Amino acid sequence: MMSTPERERSPTSATDKMAALALTPVSRQIEARLDAYVDLLVQWQTKTNLVASSTMPQLWTRHIADSLQLLTLAPNAKRWADFGSGGGFPGVVLACALAGVEGARVDLIERNAKKAAFLREAVRVTASPGLIHLMDIGDYVDRVEDRIDCVTARALAPLQVLLGFAEPFVTKGATALFLKGQDVEAELTEATKYWNIKPQIHSSCTGGHGWIVELDHIERA
Repeated sequence: MMSTPERERSPTSATDKMAALALTPVSRQIEARLDAYVDLLVQWQTKTNLVASSTMPQLWTRHIADSLQLLTLAPNAKRWADFGSGGGFPGVVLACALAGVEGARVDLIERNAKKAAFLREAVRVTASPGLIHLMDIGDYVDRVEDRIDCVTARALAPLQVLLGFAEPFVTKGATALFLKGQDVEAELTEATKYWNIKPQIHSSCTGGHGWIVELDHIERA
């Protein structure tokens, strides 16, 4: 149990956590894994910029619930590939939620060595089914031969770029789920200059200007 001074110094909020878990309920086991992940992220954040410091008080709603909601859009997906995992959103969060699911694995692709080291530690301390790939996304796309059920990316690159990475997987039956912000319409307009797509757009359960672009068909225009 944290002492009062420690609780006051904590960059995360218990109220924010309650709000996040009300939006995206999880089991106690998954909650415990997420707690371990958050504790680790708070420690590493002091030396490695994993998320915007201004969002730390809303870490649970802004980042964790935002990631967890993807599971409702792909409830049967077991094999996930998260492009540019960075601080672990959504990749590590998904891995925590899928721990204990037979055959589940999340590939976390990250080219920054420090962030990849954090991801390895996060997977270890949470005992989650994540596999870290320290490489460029393009290299991962070229090398992976396993079937992927769902590909994700968050705050990484313009949609037209993400579509190029996702297309080989979606062609083989994967679903793409890309977390986007308020410029989603402009990104979709630009992307359709290069790609034939029929996206489904979902508003984020966390409110604000967040959106999820869901795609099950990607074809070069």
